[in-house]
This record gives sequence, structure tokens and C-alpha cells, in this order.
Amino acid sequence: MRERGSSPSRRGLLKGAAAATVAASLANLAAADHADAELIAMGRELEALEAQERAADELSDRLYEEAARTCPAPSAALLAYSWRGEPLFRATGTGYRLNSDPYGALLDRQRIWRDTGASGDHYPEEPLIADLKRWEDGRRAACDANGCAAAMADLDRIGRAGTSLCNRIAKTPAKTLDGVRVKLQALAHCHRGDPGDPGEWIAEVIDNNPPYGRGFTTDERLVYSVFRDVCGLLVAGTTA
Repeated sequence: MRERGSSPSRRGLLKGAAAATVAASLANLAAADHADAELIAMGRELEALEAQERAADELSDRLYEEAARTCPAPSAALLAYSWRGEPLFRATGTGYRLNSDPYGALLDRQRIWRDTGASGDHYPEEPLIADLKRWEDGRRAACDANGCAAAMADLDRIGRAGTSLCNRIAKTPAKTLDGVRVKLQALAHCHRGDPGDPGEWIAEVIDNNPPYGRGFTTDERLVYSVFRDVCGLLVAGTTA
């Protein structure tokens, strides 16, 4: 604060000019933001959720590894089981982690056997199911005891909040480039891509033809193509 009665110094004048410039910039920014204020606020909310999600994900991973070290090891039969050359369990150095493809195949086979009433020689993996249940019960107890289950539930809650927020963003019309940027941010969040980075998931949709994969429609492919190209323009700083 300038002392009372003193004349303005050169530093004070420069300071005042800089303050006026900053104030004008903020006024322009406020005017630009005003049209899409709701979308921009939701974009900031999404950024906060993503930060929470990263923290919760790191915590749940750490707690899971701790739980894996304390729960009983899988039986020898489970460790020996494989499906199409893939082992049911992989050693992590601190414990064991289920391999999703053999695990899913084993559960599918169990459902088929149960539906058809197969047993004995037709159901050779039956003892594995009992062993697997014992291992899962032990893992669940360890996760409950050290807070991993609670951390994973919090991660699910944050994920649902992010999905709900992205739906709100999708329904809110964008009137400015900043509003469009929020929509791109939401699309990237849903696909776990990075705005400005085309990513394999975008190319996969654009290059996909109906005879292969799930056959995206031309409309869907165009949406992703626009997303990729606009991201590139935003990164390059092109506004026209």
C-alpha cells in the first residue's frame, strides 16, 4: 500500500498498468467463460474426481498387494491349472494374482457343468472350484481386514460419480471452444484416453469395419474422427 501523501512512483505506475492488464484479461476470460460456465464448472469437477480416482486406485492396489501377502497361497492343483496355455494364477513376488481369462473360462465351464448335471469324469475340474472358493474367501477376509475392500468400494463410488457427471456434460450444450474442450475431456475420461493423444482406442474405432470386431457404425466412427482431429487442433493452438 502506498503511503498517504506521497506521489506515485514509476514502480507504482508500472504496477498499476500491470494490474489493469491482468484485470482486463480476467474480465475477458470471465466473459468467455460465462456462456459455458456450467460446463466449465463440471470440467473442473471431473478433474477433481480424476485426482480422487488416481489416489483411490493407488491405495487399493497397495492394500491389495498387502492382503495378497497375508492370505493363504492357492492350492497346488490351482497353481497347476491352465487354460489354452495360460496359468490360472500368476506369481507377483508378493503373492498370487488371478489370471482373468482362465478364471473366466473355469467359471463358464462350471456353469455349463451345473446346467447339464455333469459330474465325475465329465467334470474333472470340480475339486478346483472348492479350492478356488477357499482361496477367494481367504483373500476376501484379508482385504476386509486391512481396508482394501473399503478402498475398492470407494473407487467404485468415484467411478459411478464420474459416469454420472459425464452424462450431465453430454446433455449440456456447448456454446464456446472451452465448452467443447470439456466435452472432449469427458469423452477421454470415459475411454481413459488423453485429449491430444489419438490413442489406440480412437484408431481402433475409426479403422474398424463391420466384418471385424463389433462393427462400429459410420456415425460412431465419424464422432471419434472428429474427437481426434479437434484434439489435434486444440494442442496446436488453432482457433480458426
